[in-house]
Amino acid sequence: MSQLNAKAAELMQKFPVNACTDITGFGLLGHLKEMTTASGVDAQIFYNQIPVIEGVKDLALADIIPGGTKNNLDFVKDYVHYDSNLSEIDQLIMNDAQTSGGLLISLPEKFKDDFIREYNLKGMETAVVIGKILVKGRGEINVVP
Repeated sequence: MSQLNAKAAELMQKFPVNACTDITGFGLLGHLKEMTTASGVDAQIFYNQIPVIEGVKDLALADIIPGGTKNNLDFVKDYVHYDSNLSEIDQLIMNDAQTSGGLLISLPEKFKDDFIREYNLKGMETAVVIGKILVKGRGEINVVP
């Protein structure tokens, strides 16, 4: 949310991107669910790799949670399986009803390091691998720490 997506969108033109979406009202897992179900693949997300703006967890712990975030949690419930070590707050954070989040980009694994390096060379703040596509499936998402 701290920078425009234009440079990332420009960089994607150099890579064989499978899919991309901006993280907005449906939250990270809602948008990922849409991608996985449309593509017929299952995915795994590494919670500890997800960049979170400082203070967000404190707000969630204080029960300052948008209603849309709770709706998003319900929207993905039939597709998302959370590791038992992830708290309800962790789950809410992954379903946060963003108004202008970053991009969720899927590209072949062999290009991830080159993409991240070029992203950083363009002076952009954060590009990280937060998960991977596992196998053909019904769009299920496993979230692990």
